[in-house]
Amino acid sequence: MEYNVVASGIGGQGLVFFSEILAKSMLREGLNASFYVHSGLAQLGGSVKSHIRCGKRICPKISMGCADLIVSLETAEILHAVPYLKKDGTALISQVKLQPYMSKMFPEMYPSEEDLGAMFADSEAQAVFVPAGQIAENAGHIQAVNMVMLGSLIAQSGIVETDSVVLTIRENLDRGEDINVEAFWKGYEFITGKDYN
Repeated sequence: MEYNVVASGIGGQGLVFFSEILAKSMLREGLNASFYVHSGLAQLGGSVKSHIRCGKRICPKISMGCADLIVSLETAEILHAVPYLKKDGTALISQVKLQPYMSKMFPEMYPSEEDLGAMFADSEAQAVFVPAGQIAENAGHIQAVNMVMLGSLIAQSGIVETDSVVLTIRENLDRGEDINVEAFWKGYEFITGKDYN
């Protein structure tokens, strides 16, 4: 099986951890997984992008137009991932908005959800907006947006079993495991419409 994911976010949102958990969950299930992170000025709140894939290909970098699914941890960051999306792929877009300085001064510079949705309206691709900030806050911590979006991704793709992800989260955290697992399940629930309890 081959599956390609491109994820984007802002430095400090936990995109590297998101990518690591997804790749390790794939490995747990015997899939040939890899991930590549392009961090840029992540420490300064700049854009971060990662490629997570499983399959026979050796190169961890995904070519333009080859991602089955793209995901953003911040609303406008989906724009960095769109060129990688297959024509019939899926975009999971977090509704968390971390506007840069210039777009706070000139709000019209920041893309609206209507504008982003319109990008997919005339294509075979599907766009799903996820209220990840609110879900993360309800789960116990606003910084768990990355796990909300991971849960949404797993529910949308079915690429790995939920048990694999939960075990991987718990194995890779020294503290805050319960909040992160709860956020994962809440993101999963949002897509499936079913309570995991």
